Amino acid sequence: MVRSIGSRGAVVLAALVVAACLVAVLGGAADASSDEERLAEARRALEAIGGQISEAEAAVEEADEELEDADELLAEVEAIVNDVATAVDAQQDVVARTQQRLAQVEDERDLLLDAFNQRATRVFKMGPTQAWDMLLTGGDAADAMARTSYLRIILEGDQVDLEVLEAAGIAVAAEQERADEERARLERLLEEQEAILAEAQELRESRALAAANARDRVALLEEEQDDLEAEQEQIEALIAQRQAEERARQAAAREAAAAEAAQQRSSGGGSSGGGSSGGGSSSGGQASAPSSASSAGYSWPLCAPVTSEYGPRWGRMHRGIDLGGPTGTAIGAAKAGRVISAGWQGGYGRLLLIDHGDGVVTAYAHLSSFAVGSGQSVQRGQTVGRIGMSGNTTGPHLHLEFRVNGRAVNPRQYLSGSPC
Repeated sequence: MVRSIGSRGAVVLAALVVAACLVAVLGGAADASSDEERLAEARRALEAIGGQISEAEAAVEEADEELEDADELLAEVEAIVNDVATAVDAQQDVVARTQQRLAQVEDERDLLLDAFNQRATRVFKMGPTQAWDMLLTGGDAADAMARTSYLRIILEGDQVDLEVLEAAGIAVAAEQERADEERARLERLLEEQEAILAEAQELRESRALAAANARDRVALLEEEQDDLEAEQEQIEALIAQRQAEERARQAAAREAAAAEAAQQRSSGGGSSGGGSSGGGSSSGGQASAPSSASSAGYSWPLCAPVTSEYGPRWGRMHRGIDLGGPTGTAIGAAKAGRVISAGWQGGYGRLLLIDHGDGVVTAYAHLSSFAVGSGQSVQRGQTVGRIGMSGNTTGPHLHLEFRVNGRAVNPRQYLSGSPC
């Protein structure tokens, strides 16, 4: 009968331990799941904003290059406009001088023509009739004929001069026509270049505005990034607080279980104590594994090449180490611990979180499948999942993170040597 009571006491003790742990685990898991979802959301937002910042910075660089091209084009067009305007002014001077020369030639021609007409009239009046009249009246006909011949010679010279002036006038008029045509051509060219200049100025203004807008976008995105990083830090602090609370709950559950066990032993007698001792021995064996693992430290989760280290990458912070490998490759736990989350987390894809105590949590991302579930205890090296390419990734690999009180640290602080 005493032995029967001892067996029942051991069963009750085991049930109490399991119940207390389940309450702590389930309560902590629910809170942890919510916190991890918030953290994953913040990480997704940060990853997205990092990509947007990179794109915006590239847009700024492109806008600056386009603005520089627009400045060069504007300078070239301005130089052309200035040259054409100078040519128009010079051609205007040519037209003015040509008009002046033409006016002079026309004035000279008019004067010569008047003189010619006057002399021609005199010659007409002093023709042969006048010479006979002078002879009949006793005048000097020879003198009259001589004067008439002289006037005819002058008229012939005037005729030659008139022809020369007429030819000169025609030449100057043709020159003026060409000068006018050239001026008109240059003025049309100036109008065209001024239109191009207006377009170049408009292009320059639009590209300057685009460059300014691109810089403003970068500034806004960086401000948003700062806010998201602050939010992530708050969430990480909350996770650390949740872990501390969960450890406190588990400690309280163990104390309650120990107190109940002591009460069972005191009420059940010696045989009860023996039965309880057997149950306690089994529980202690399970607890010894993490201690042993802790003394040995952390180990790499698989033998694979490191494809990306912890640190700045692509304009943002890479918070873990990437290990490349084929899809389906087994992944081991870096150390004994308890799974606090196993599910889909946005950009991380299938994400597994293992709490190793002392505020240290390891994260295994982009898995193709899970081998363990939330709340399950695991041993170092135990397969917990398999490599995949879920979430935001360009190829199959394991993204491994170490979190201390919620904050990411370099995994090499806990891992020695190389994976293989």
